[in-house]
Amino acid sequence: MKALITSVLLLAVWAGCPLEVIAQQANTTVSGTAVAKDKEPDSVEISAYDNKIVVENAPIGSKLEIYSVVGIRVKEIPMKQPSGEYAVDIAKGYYIVRIGETVRKVSIR
Repeated sequence: MKALITSVLLLAVWAGCPLEVIAQQANTTVSGTAVAKDKEPDSVEISAYDNKIVVENAPIGSKLEIYSVVGIRVKEIPMKQPSGEYAVDIAKGYYIVRIGETVRKVSIR
């Protein structure tokens, strides 16, 4: 039952996330003046290109977990540094990457 709930939650997160995560600042307007919103300084950032996953600001000792789009864990990598680039030897396609409470959908090419 727990696996079914996890699969449904991961599928829901997958459906609502962008294909590629690119860090960018959001601009808003206040009384005609552009104001830049700063992201939280300790927020975990996850992105991917080719067969690599790039992580920034991850808690040391956490795990980078990679799930297929149907919720099956295909890889787990222990995080020894807060930022880094990890080559993953998995098939091309879309995956869900999780570090702690941060979840992103990525494309491995």
